[in-house]
Amino acid sequence: MKKFLTMVIASMMLLVGAFSFTACGKEELIVYTESGFPPFEYTVAGSTEVVGVDMEIAKYIANKYNYNLRIVDGKFDTIVAGIAEDNALGIAGISWKASRAEDVEYSKFYWGGAFQTVVYLKASNPVLDDGEFLASNFNGKKVVFQTGTTSQLTVDENKTAWGVTSADFTQVLQALNEVKSDATKSTFLIVDSQVAAQLVAANSDCAYATIEGVEAESYGVVAKKGNLDLIAKVNAALDELLEEDETGKNQIEKWYELHAIAE
Repeated sequence: MKKFLTMVIASMMLLVGAFSFTACGKEELIVYTESGFPPFEYTVAGSTEVVGVDMEIAKYIANKYNYNLRIVDGKFDTIVAGIAEDNALGIAGISWKASRAEDVEYSKFYWGGAFQTVVYLKASNPVLDDGEFLASNFNGKKVVFQTGTTSQLTVDENKTAWGVTSADFTQVLQALNEVKSDATKSTFLIVDSQVAAQLVAANSDCAYATIEGVEAESYGVVAKKGNLDLIAKVNAALDELLEEDETGKNQIEKWYELHAIAE
């Protein structure tokens, strides 16, 4: 009996050891993001965990392909330039731009209709045309934005035509504070529409609007240039997430609603 029990225990230890080796031997998926972009990626008070719509997508991809997921929270403007690993993705509300597509591979779009907006103090009383912020409001004023984002590209493309000075910040909330602290009420924040909605919901003295002449954007996941195999996996996962249910909503839209409320 003792010999039998010894053999059973030894067999169990081998099984546990084999399981541990398999679990530890899983391939790692690195996801680069930047947590100052709610509801797509953000942290809640008292926690350093990055949560949000994009992190739900990252977890879904990792689970689908049995990866160990590692989230790297850094600066947005280093994500596209910094992806060098074959097992790495950038998931951070990264809108498609031709200049970015030269450096990374893009997945299919998982969030469309995003666009750049202007957040302003209601007391500044800008001129609106059918709810659209006229470009003439910018003349002689200051615009702020988050470094490395599409907002910066939008400002760079329109700065001369708008007749503005500009300043960049590493976090959106820092840029918003610049708007709110300007006693002359002549500073405006350029930011993605989804983020603008969240900022305005939390700051009743602010409003936001679309900008005359600025077109819509779409978000994709990015990988190292030439890494078509990983992008193919991402696209297959996104196909599943974008499939609409009986209510006409897809999973990403549901996550957006969940995190917009939670944030």
